[in-house]
Amino acid sequence: MNIFNYEIINDDIVIIDGLTRTGKFYLGKIISGIQGLEYFISNSEAERIIMINIAGTLTDVDAASLLTLTINEAIYSMAIGRNINMRFDDGSSVLNSFEKDLYISRQKKGSSGDIGLKTVTDNKRSSVIMFHQSLSAINMIKRSMPKCKIINLRRNPIDLAYSWIKRGWGTRYGKDNLSFEAVYEHKNGLVPYFAKEWAEDYLSSNEYDKVVKSIVDLTEQESTVINSNQYDICCVYYDNLIEQPINEVNKICTFLNRLPHESIYKTIEIETRDIDFLSQREMRLNYISSGIQDKISFEKLVNLGKIYEENINK
Repeated sequence: MNIFNYEIINDDIVIIDGLTRTGKFYLGKIISGIQGLEYFISNSEAERIIMINIAGTLTDVDAASLLTLTINEAIYSMAIGRNINMRFDDGSSVLNSFEKDLYISRQKKGSSGDIGLKTVTDNKRSSVIMFHQSLSAINMIKRSMPKCKIINLRRNPIDLAYSWIKRGWGTRYGKDNLSFEAVYEHKNGLVPYFAKEWAEDYLSSNEYDKVVKSIVDLTEQESTVINSNQYDICCVYYDNLIEQPINEVNKICTFLNRLPHESIYKTIEIETRDIDFLSQREMRLNYISSGIQDKISFEKLVNLGKIYEENINK
């Protein structure tokens, strides 16, 4: 017996995806300035359904049903002004939206039921959902949201590995209550959901090796899905998003068949950053090299970095 699968209540869904620390909140704030897009939803329950499915301890059928239920509730809550993040300094807060008055008015009106939901569906607004490194579960996600369009943000694996190490992701799993990610019990220790299939290797590695092996594995899985050309995915590269944001926004608008709101250029101006990628990357590579023991994994990381550079210049 399986969990009943309801239909998604707003089938015009845009998913923002990418590995942890790629800059998805930055991207989310920008593309929510595209006409007809809701401000993005970041839902921890949906994330954990995907994590457990990727780990293989929740079937595609049941995971898709639970994901539909969770996303339906999140879309409905956004439509009626419930559970909306109003914290000023959070990237996921609707106060970052050019339509913040719209979301505040939803809270004040108190509309509910089908009437509340129609504020989204009748106005042909696309709900925007943010996931982290979910492409490994794309078949399950498509089962839940068949018409979803995916914008995948990619970042140089070297930058990701450096950021993960600095954020402690080589040591935090199973020790930090604020990680909020599914961790599995292995006979020799605890492993994050994405490393369940190579737990022994993960647990025998030092902090730097754990991170580098994780980034290599996740990047390769992500690339396999993207390169299969079976899915509706628009790839955005962090370097290009920073250095030529207008071009990336235009690419996304074409992909979604929507137009940018004039406010998007103000958001880009506010969010623009001056980054010397090349000098930073050399420093980061040296930093990673100073602590890593598995030289084969390090070489894989370097090669993936080269592939990334080739892709951003296409």
